[in-house]
Amino acid sequence: MKKNKPVFGSLGSNYSFTFACQTLWWYVFPPNSAETQALLAEKLQEIFPDFSKPHFFATGRDAIQFALQNLPITPGTKVLTQAFSCAAIEEAIIGANMLPAFVDIGEHSPNLDVTTLQTAYEKNPEAKVVLVQHLLGYPADVAAIRTWCDERGLLLIEDLAQAFGGVAPSGGRLGSFGHVLVTSFGRDKIIDAVAGGCCLFRQGLLATERAPQQLRSRSTWRQAVYPLLTVSIRATFSLGIGKVLQRGAQKLGIITTPVLRMTLVLEKLSVGQAKLVLEQLGRLPSQLNHRTLIATVYARLLKKYLLAPDLQTSPYSLLRVPLVVQDPDQLAADLKKSNFYLTDRWYRAAVDSGSVVWDSAYHSGSCSQAEKLARSVFTLPTHAQVSVATAVRLATTILQLLEKAPEYMVQEVIDKEIWENWIADRPEANFLQSWHWGVFQERLGNKIIRLGLYRNGSLTGVALGIFERARRGSYCSFPGGPVLDWDEPRAVAAMFSEIKTIVRQQHCSFIRFRPQLVDDEIARAEVARLGTLKAAMHVTADRTIEIDITQSEEQLLAGMRKNTRSAIRKTEGEGIRTEVSRDPKDIQNFYEQQRLVAERHHFVPFSYKFLFEQFQIFAQENQAFLVSAYQGTQLLATAFVLTYHKQAVYHYGISTPENGKLPGAYAVQWRVIAEAQQAGCTSYNLWGVAPPGMDAHRFAGVSLFKRGFGGREVQYLEAQDIPLTQWYWMTRAFELFRKWRRHL
Repeated sequence: MKKNKPVFGSLGSNYSFTFACQTLWWYVFPPNSAETQALLAEKLQEIFPDFSKPHFFATGRDAIQFALQNLPITPGTKVLTQAFSCAAIEEAIIGANMLPAFVDIGEHSPNLDVTTLQTAYEKNPEAKVVLVQHLLGYPADVAAIRTWCDERGLLLIEDLAQAFGGVAPSGGRLGSFGHVLVTSFGRDKIIDAVAGGCCLFRQGLLATERAPQQLRSRSTWRQAVYPLLTVSIRATFSLGIGKVLQRGAQKLGIITTPVLRMTLVLEKLSVGQAKLVLEQLGRLPSQLNHRTLIATVYARLLKKYLLAPDLQTSPYSLLRVPLVVQDPDQLAADLKKSNFYLTDRWYRAAVDSGSVVWDSAYHSGSCSQAEKLARSVFTLPTHAQVSVATAVRLATTILQLLEKAPEYMVQEVIDKEIWENWIADRPEANFLQSWHWGVFQERLGNKIIRLGLYRNGSLTGVALGIFERARRGSYCSFPGGPVLDWDEPRAVAAMFSEIKTIVRQQHCSFIRFRPQLVDDEIARAEVARLGTLKAAMHVTADRTIEIDITQSEEQLLAGMRKNTRSAIRKTEGEGIRTEVSRDPKDIQNFYEQQRLVAERHHFVPFSYKFLFEQFQIFAQENQAFLVSAYQGTQLLATAFVLTYHKQAVYHYGISTPENGKLPGAYAVQWRVIAEAQQAGCTSYNLWGVAPPGMDAHRFAGVSLFKRGFGGREVQYLEAQDIPLTQWYWMTRAFELFRKWRRHL
């Protein structure tokens, strides 16, 4: 079995090999200092236009110290800053001859808030400054904090080291609320140039603006080699070489802790680091998108352990995702066995100085929420080295370590009422996993299996499987399913373990399924853990248009294209009438017309039995109808519609040559919407549409027509295969060849 690549919480995990080479190059051949400084200053002022020119320093703590030293306050002033923080913040405050006054964090948050600020301020009424950190990239309610500060005449400093590029809960760019903005460009921050920091004052804040100091000519040799060293350690860690390199570099003092740096002089930012910052600012949007995506994986799979319950819906620039667990150190030790090295969990104390001894001014017991969180927090990385697949694996591993494996049982469901009652509570389920679809398949002569996934006696998932016997091979198909909680990996594993056993017993060479999962990287990573391949052939329509039909007639028409609205309104003037039928006998005419359409467009039509049995079974429950449009006695178009689970589906349709000159098809769709509304449906699914630009797609011919009706376009995960025998590869080769030959 292939061993998983090691994943680190930090250890230069923001760096690529290209980045490491750039760092060395700009150490040996520094860029133009004046030009780089001007470009970086211009870029930062473009992002924060209400601030004056930035001042650059070798570290973020130097930037904080400089900011405090230049504010219109006297030495010895108290600065309100949160507990659950790095000791570097306290170091900067003390270095500026100020006094830290610690503020507790809010409930379910890593940040201070107005309530905890007020409590701390009542104990320290002489305080003149509030420093907000937006810890871990999770934004504090900075708009409310700024209002609170203004009411009391306090100055606000926003530290963006862990939240650069983020958005406040109330809207607005983080950093734009404070009187002063500071940030770090140090290791493992959002903007990571190995070292560095900057400070910007709001325009008009200072009576006399200080001229920005010039960048220094080059970085230190340790800063220059650190990225390449860490890239090398990560690349060779599994071989044992990386472990030796890491220990050796630590003993030689090449890799040192960045937590504290006891110097009295504020140091300049190097021109090489400034160049790295400038380049990373250009890539910031893509980096933040990646971090958001990885955070979403953790939020979906580990939601019960999230510190912040609203994590899934807020626009964060999360540096790390905080979990609350019983024993973080034990979890970190256990994760090492699966090649996850996350011992640097941020933070272990109310004021954390890492392995360095630091005599903090913090008094134990003064900030109970911060101390409680420090004992229980475990932070997960979102950096570039963490792919979606890696995040899914990490989250799944954490679940296995934190929870006793639930006892799942899979057994056949033979009671229609149990099946349908459970399906009714699943908004993603459609008619393809209904009881009736199974009956229909049996009428066609197909063997089916209805499986239920039970946890502690309660039904938590269903899967309707259809055994397909075709010339290209035997397999079991699950259209629109299985229906279960895909964000619960153990439930998925239990269901598919039983499916594989049953399907093998039926001598099938593979499993093919197309679940009702919206297609995204997370969904693809979740199913990939089952050993899937993208199927060579489709199962059902995986791209569709869904129209909200709870809207009024005026709202529906307003959402359509102008040409579509005009065609609908034109139908009355053309004398077009529509009829609705729920009589299975009318399928005969639909079949004949479909056969004629197939002759004109050269495709294989559905058999009469296929159409009749399907319509008859659903019509018995008043879940199927035909809508036809006529001009006089001339048929123009017909829609075959199924209604299930409060959704109407335009499953099949035909049109006659006469429809090409008249808006009969538009009249049909408008009548379908009216009938679906009357039947209590809330949405109308137009079924398949082709992806934009795919002219050879099987739905290309009708896509323009369907898109004219408005609605939202949804791309579901495409059909997936799980190979079970070597015969699968012959089937796959045959299907790929047929797909190529038919230009599908």
